[in-house]
Amino acid sequence: MPELTSKKFVELVEKSRLVDSTMLKRFMDKVREHYDGGLPPDVETLSGLFEKQSLLTAWHIEKLLAGKYKGFFLGKYKLLGHIGTGGMSSVYLAEHTKLHDQRAIKVLPKKRVADSSYLARFQLEAKAIAALNHPNIVGAYDIDNEDDVHYIVMEYVDGLDLQALVKRDGPLDPSTAADVIAQAARGLAHAHEKGVIHRDVKPANLLLDSNHRI
Repeated sequence: MPELTSKKFVELVEKSRLVDSTMLKRFMDKVREHYDGGLPPDVETLSGLFEKQSLLTAWHIEKLLAGKYKGFFLGKYKLLGHIGTGGMSSVYLAEHTKLHDQRAIKVLPKKRVADSSYLARFQLEAKAIAALNHPNIVGAYDIDNEDDVHYIVMEYVDGLDLQALVKRDGPLDPSTAADVIAQAARGLAHAHEKGVIHRDVKPANLLLDSNHRI
């Protein structure tokens, strides 16, 4: 692939529709004014300006620098970054294009769609989550598909899972550990009352937000 120039990068941004056209023009006018009518000589500087102004995320820039400009939208949502990958799906941070609230979107890989058992399990998971309403359980808002891309729109928890937290900071103190276990137990009790059994309870599946809520 030929080396990406600043001009080509701007073209990819335009094609991606990640930045509103009016906002993009205003931003580029300021950039050209600063660079005597031109663009930064290297694309890394230009992409850094986009990120500094919160017009693009680091994930967007990584994809654009690789020459990719498609796949940033799912229905009413703009994907902002990749959160993680599990055994059956990938999870992305997304933003509603009109309301601008953030959600986590769980996507079933295309290679799994052809397997009817995987698709059925994915849809069953969405229905099970949607039936639950508890402060210690991540909520589900919608299930949809765009052609062969099937996804679940879920509550976004801005925090760390317990496995990552312990890896970063070491073991939790006894009081905190007891508290998070109790919260998880309350969430599981609610699920059991609704006839839902979680078959993969582990630290990596327990998210702790900034208010120490599971």
